[in-house]
Amino acid sequence: MTDYKDMTFVEAVKYLPARVINAVNKLLGMKGIVLAGTIYLIRGEMIPEPAVGYTWIFIVLITVFGEKALVFIKDLKR
Repeated sequence: MTDYKDMTFVEAVKYLPARVINAVNKLLGMKGIVLAGTIYLIRGEMIPEPAVGYTWIFIVLITVFGEKALVFIKDLKR
């Protein structure tokens, strides 16, 4: 696959459906399920209002950075 900067406009447009399919695939993956679950818990008021901001910070850190975020959080406690 060529780099985006090397593609012509027509090649980039032809590649868009594959990009959309990849985006949907990632949303349906584990990270999407975790984010959807978090939204469900917040909307269902199962997470107290003062903790919503902290919950989002931790969920996004963990889903985006994975195990490295957990190590970072552990180091913050020290």
